[in-house]
Amino acid sequence: MRSPLPLRILIFALFFLSYGANSDTQTNKRYVIILDASGSMTEILEGKTRMAVAKEKLTGVLGSLGKDVSVGLVAYGNRIPGCDSARLYQPIMRGAGKLVSQKINQIVPAGSTPIAQTLSVVGEFILSDQVETNIIFISDGVESCEGDPKAVLYALKTAGKKFQLHILGMGLDPKGDEDLKRLAVIGNGDYYSIKEPNDFTRPFQRLFLQSPSSSSQETLADHKPLARAGMIQILSVLPYEDGFVLNYEYNTDAPGDYMVQVYLFPKEEKNRSFPVPTLRERRMGDLIQHKIDLKSGQSGKGKLIFTGSSKKEQRVSAELWDLSSVPKIIALSEEKPVHLNP
Repeated sequence: MRSPLPLRILIFALFFLSYGANSDTQTNKRYVIILDASGSMTEILEGKTRMAVAKEKLTGVLGSLGKDVSVGLVAYGNRIPGCDSARLYQPIMRGAGKLVSQKINQIVPAGSTPIAQTLSVVGEFILSDQVETNIIFISDGVESCEGDPKAVLYALKTAGKKFQLHILGMGLDPKGDEDLKRLAVIGNGDYYSIKEPNDFTRPFQRLFLQSPSSSSQETLADHKPLARAGMIQILSVLPYEDGFVLNYEYNTDAPGDYMVQVYLFPKEEKNRSFPVPTLRERRMGDLIQHKIDLKSGQSGKGKLIFTGSSKKEQRVSAELWDLSSVPKIIALSEEKPVHLNP
């Protein structure tokens, strides 16, 4: 039985309105742009400077955002010498897309690349523990100021800040791509390698415009969670100065990005907990020290140095995490005793 004509007209009208209002998918979105304004952004990318390309692409997409979208701007470099150049140029504000575009056009590239300091500025002045913020970071280089961007990201997550860090790396070599990709993984975001100006189209459709074309099979495959298995083993725990050095190896059933977490804790523990998530054993309150090592590849080895002696008997264990999609622990090592120098 066919629906009455007035009802079919109403259904069609509602469908048309929902389809036509593609910008509604942006409602109440929060974006903060991090723009690399270091000296290397003056290098040429297909006839234009990298900065000119980044400005052109950014101002184009920011001008198309709706009035309900909140936007902020942080940049480093911009003719400020040294490693203290990260500045908040526009606090996050609803409907500020065009205002951010104007400020981007005033930026001049010159200076260093203090990524860790810049992420700290974003965390202090923009990120919220109530609403998620999308960080769009455009850079052509890695940390050059001896900061630790990974540690800053972990600290922001521990503090309860809600964010996704998406990074667009312009003209980087494979090592640079890998370094920034790891930051994006820690920040629960995506990494895009930009080798030519047209490479901005796909990530901007995903991140800003939410174009239906981004739902292709290729896109879905990029984000499909993989059920992976692995093994993590502590090979040795050897005395080293006033602490010890731990050697480990891991193996998995698929290439990818992984994280090794090593925990140092007293032999006699007070706070044991049920395995949440699966395989995790103990609460953070029992920890003496905790170290992280990021790895790439189906298998590998590594070492971590722990400093600081203690009269208490100590033990160590290691966890292997899969970072291919939502971080998930996939293996736990046997516990090992720690023998320190007398």
